[in-house]
Amino acid sequence: MHSFHGAVVVTLYGPTPPGLWQHLRSYSRSGLLVVAVNNDTMPRSAQAQALAQGFWLDNANRGGLAGGLNRGVEAALLADCQTITLLDQDSALSQEAVLTLHRQLRDQPDQVLGPAVWDQDRQTWHTPPGSRPRLLITSGTSFTAATWQKVGPYLEWMEIDYIDHEWCSRARQLGLEMRVLPAAELKLSQQFGQRHPNGLAHRLGLQLYSPYRRAVALRNLRWLAQKAHVPLDIRLKEVVKMAVKPWLWLALEPHQGDTLRALLAGLQAPPGQPFPRARLEGIA
Repeated sequence: MHSFHGAVVVTLYGPTPPGLWQHLRSYSRSGLLVVAVNNDTMPRSAQAQALAQGFWLDNANRGGLAGGLNRGVEAALLADCQTITLLDQDSALSQEAVLTLHRQLRDQPDQVLGPAVWDQDRQTWHTPPGSRPRLLITSGTSFTAATWQKVGPYLEWMEIDYIDHEWCSRARQLGLEMRVLPAAELKLSQQFGQRHPNGLAHRLGLQLYSPYRRAVALRNLRWLAQKAHVPLDIRLKEVVKMAVKPWLWLALEPHQGDTLRALLAGLQAPPGQPFPRARLEGIA
């Protein structure tokens, strides 16, 4: 068994998915530091902390997913870890895949790596093996300590949606290449949101998210669309999608009144500062 001076940062929230603790234990046994960041607003049990098999942090959802990942990376850097992999708790990634990511980073540190990503719900590739995308989803993103210090942390006011678009665009602007592992067996299996209960919405590619998440996404995209460091075609693609999706949400999802309130809040909330949650009180 090879041992690397590296870390895996995983954010925790809500119910624990099956197999999560087993994955974290396998990373720990391989010599990696596991940094578990509890992003629930309430502390978790001592049993959960023990099962995480690593360094535990309570973040209380400060800065959303971005804040949880930033706190976890900070802890890994303080422990002098030189290679870091980020994980969402809804991801499944083998110990060997993580070790392969870290080996390749040690050989070629001036890159950002990720595994191929398999969409569990739709049973298709989200990011195919061996591809060279310009963006990587946060889960599975791997980098060196020097890369993180060069690019900087995720923007916490954004919380979750488009934080990967923005961070990867910053990295590419600094000359860092995005690469995906070529071996299909080293894939990351990811659950993207909840399966949409409406059959037509599912066939159209929609996932079910909370009204609050919709509002944050719309607010963040308004800001992202104006940023020159994000490739123009990516910005246009996301703007076109967002021009259509709200109408589908209003037509095909339950609680249209809540959805409409969320959309109005997302259109009016100022970027660059925490989202005004009080605007969605009672539905977020």
